[in-house]
Amino acid sequence: MTGSVLLWVLLAATPVPTPGATPVPTSVPLPTPTPEKRDPRLIAALESRHGLGMERVALFDDGTLVRVRGFRSERIVDRKALAPEEVAVVRRVCLDALAVRAKDVDDPGRSVLGDADGRRITLEIVDPEGRSRVYTYDDLISLPLAVGRARGALEDLRGRFEKQELAETKWDTGNLKAGAFLRRRSDGVWYRVVHDDALDHDFELEELAAGGEQGSHRMRIFVYRGDLPRLFEDPSVAGSRPPEASPAKRR
Repeated sequence: MTGSVLLWVLLAATPVPTPGATPVPTSVPLPTPTPEKRDPRLIAALESRHGLGMERVALFDDGTLVRVRGFRSERIVDRKALAPEEVAVVRRVCLDALAVRAKDVDDPGRSVLGDADGRRITLEIVDPEGRSRVYTYDDLISLPLAVGRARGALEDLRGRFEKQELAETKWDTGNLKAGAFLRRRSDGVWYRVVHDDALDHDFELEELAAGGEQGSHRMRIFVYRGDLPRLFEDPSVAGSRPPEASPAKRR
């Protein structure tokens, strides 16, 4: 008797299809689209080296503009995004420069009058097939017009980073005291504040050698307080560089 009652309850709970009713399809969630993985390709790059310092500006086809500044092993990387229209203009200018052969631009390393300690500049342009052509020159050479235009386009892009830094040159020097560390904007070299002459508003700075240890400075300079923000990075941004033991004392 109990089994019959249970069977009756199950049958009563089962919905009976209505004749002529249209079945409702079960909704299936759509698959999540997988983002396209793409490796940006280099369009052109401009790099300068002088002594232990370097700066490189590179433009990629996805609109990424990268600037790398370095001194010794230190690297500072900044990025910007360009509109596709701007990328197209720079690409066209750079491709026009490929009409000039690399050997038509004098390599300062082959020149008898070349300055071994002077600044070396390389302009790299990638053609539509992905092949790179590199033009090497120095500040004294006269470039072919098409190559000069490509160089000018990349220098203009580099200038956008410099415009952004104008606001960074207004940091307050009021709390700067002897013993503080400063990093020079142009090459990333670190200096220690030795003395603050409140009367003449001058700072005496010593350049730190590779070890950065007390007494390992190479030269001392005097900088007017008002010029410090223009020449040196804001310590709150650059960070504090604690002195490290020299190689001789680590042995």
